[in-house]
Amino acid sequence: MSLKHILKIIVKHRNISLMILIQIAIAVTIVGNASFISYGTLKNWLIPSHLDEYEILNVYTKVFDNQVDKSALIQRDLSNLSALPEVTQVTYASNELVLATVSGSNQVYKTTDQEEAGIENAQFDITSEGVATLGLTITQGRDFYPNEFVFAGSDQGRFASVALISEALAKSLFGEQSALGQTVYLQRARLPYRVVGVYANKMLGESAVYEQHWYHSTIVPQAQFGSTDVNYLLRVKKGTSEAILKDVEDALYQQGGRIVERVEFAARAKKRLWDGRSTFAFIMIGISVIAVAVTTFGIIGLVSFSVSIRKKDIGILRALGASQSTVLKTLLIENALLAMAGILLGSFAALWLNNYFVTHLRAQGLVEPWLAVMVAISVWLLSAVAVYIPVRKAAKIAPARVTKT
Repeated sequence: MSLKHILKIIVKHRNISLMILIQIAIAVTIVGNASFISYGTLKNWLIPSHLDEYEILNVYTKVFDNQVDKSALIQRDLSNLSALPEVTQVTYASNELVLATVSGSNQVYKTTDQEEAGIENAQFDITSEGVATLGLTITQGRDFYPNEFVFAGSDQGRFASVALISEALAKSLFGEQSALGQTVYLQRARLPYRVVGVYANKMLGESAVYEQHWYHSTIVPQAQFGSTDVNYLLRVKKGTSEAILKDVEDALYQQGGRIVERVEFAARAKKRLWDGRSTFAFIMIGISVIAVAVTTFGIIGLVSFSVSIRKKDIGILRALGASQSTVLKTLLIENALLAMAGILLGSFAALWLNNYFVTHLRAQGLVEPWLAVMVAISVWLLSAVAVYIPVRKAAKIAPARVTKT
């Protein structure tokens, strides 16, 4: 049977044809977006942190006693933690802990223009051993001088004047120009800091990573204290066991008026960073499986119904000399055309919906062409398998049985 006649049959039974087409389009839209989002989320696990994840510890504490002298407390803690045999460097951390957000307001700007949109950034305020604790490699410029460090209460209005920035942030802000000597403006207050050095990329604060600015970070030589949070970063010797976590807690519990919330390796913080998002990805995969199952049974039901109301037409076709294989081929081509139309419609809908998710909901699901092709082929094969059972049964209809009336 010619393609022209097959198209006429589709038009004649347009209601059922349209339902099959829409069912396939919906499946492509759902499965396509779920695949983009799941792939975009799960592949984040493969992005290297460039951190010594099992040699850096995050230490979270809170001071609940307002009478505690935080300046003296921090100095005492730094001394006690440095005394632990496994600890090689320790720094106070005002704003961020490695791959875990303490402050969510970290933005970096090129100017003081209030209309300028900031770039998400991990800002690390550190004391003298901070660069060594994070394991930074300075590729341009220099490290901080001792007289550039500021240690002050957050109510004193004293801030450092210089900063180190990552290579990725330097490129985002200044392109191919040198970042050395440039001024960057940090946080909503847009405090000015002169760039004195650039360091090799490290995956640091969670807020920057969440915005897919994997290696945007800034190191500032200042320790601002005053809030209840008093946190530290520690570097320990390679191969140090988890027993160090208990030793750190014991060292900090010697001070009354505060609690130790958590001590963890950076590797654990990184895992926690992706736990919630990977769960979301697996949920999307589950939704895809349900959509595929519903589409399969829906197509089987619709094609079976279509065949049941076309028995006489098929019988007449057989009576006129058409073989079973000819009838089977005709019905398969008919449904293949509907599947192709549904895939095209669903692909356009999936692209539009994906753009909406990425733009408005910050989903990590940019379109991957090879993945889109795989989804299209998979849905087309699924539809072919779904129609084969009822179509094969229809091809076996005996002409005498359906034409005798």
